[in-house]
Amino acid sequence: MMFKEVYGYDYAYPLIYDINHLRRELSKENNFWFVGESINNKEIAGAGLLEKKRYIAHTSQAVVKKKFQGQGVTTKIGAAGIIRVLQMPQFKDVLRVDTEVRGMKIGAQKLNQNAGALPYSVIPAYINWGDKRFFTIDDNTPVPPIQEESAVLYSIILKNLWNKREKEVYLLDNEDILFFYNYVKHISRKMKKDILILEDGRKNKKYELYGVSKDYYEGRVSLYGYIKEKSLNHLLKTYQNWRLILWRIPTTKNGISSMSLAINKGFKIVGYDIGFSNINWTLFDSVIFAYYPNTIPFLEVHCLDEVKPLIKKINELFSS
Repeated sequence: MMFKEVYGYDYAYPLIYDINHLRRELSKENNFWFVGESINNKEIAGAGLLEKKRYIAHTSQAVVKKKFQGQGVTTKIGAAGIIRVLQMPQFKDVLRVDTEVRGMKIGAQKLNQNAGALPYSVIPAYINWGDKRFFTIDDNTPVPPIQEESAVLYSIILKNLWNKREKEVYLLDNEDILFFYNYVKHISRKMKKDILILEDGRKNKKYELYGVSKDYYEGRVSLYGYIKEKSLNHLLKTYQNWRLILWRIPTTKNGISSMSLAINKGFKIVGYDIGFSNINWTLFDSVIFAYYPNTIPFLEVHCLDEVKPLIKKINELFSS
């Protein structure tokens, strides 16, 4: 009822409108829902979700009834809920908390900034709103573009991640990649001891080890790891009807050739992700690249001053 009131039927994921689907989501052991209740009359004011995926927890934007909006309720539910859930024993091995903020929601950006979250990426057309209740998932058939919106990606990096993170960072010798690395290094203040190694992509032995995940409702494909040119050409052909392809490449020696390949194939750099890649329980950073098979995305974001350098750089990359 709350989602219908706030979003109509245009929420990104239609499962919330189907009670059977919602029951299955509520029963998943790695989904932790928190609910805000009015002290005065016990009325439910809003709710949020923290989903655990291995060592990463992902929080969804809290939804709050319209009558309670504008009173700081979203902040209270979101902050209190996340803090409480992270104290549970199921989350003792969690190393970071991720969230995506709608590009037009500056209040949610302030909430994340006040919580100590770092903005590490801005992705044009990341979200795809629209009525998807009657969409049936079929292999390689994504939801088409309906109402696209950019997103700012944030992460709260917990202490144990910094301890496990590899400080030897390999990057392709490219000024745009270096910009994103330096941006995140500046705002994190815990990367000062990094050993940065810049290399030419042509000098590295090509190595392949990658994974693929698909979000049908968002029309988004995610690639992870090292990919050779032949495989990448096949992937680009396979997913040519999708809205967006994101590729996270680890900042290791093996990742250099993939970074070079991504740029040569028309991928644009949109972020730098701290400790995302787990290789034998050593955490490596990743450079995030975006590819749009069918459209040139429009980036419209109302952002805090902290995010403006990212916006400016990404606008430059997509206009070149």
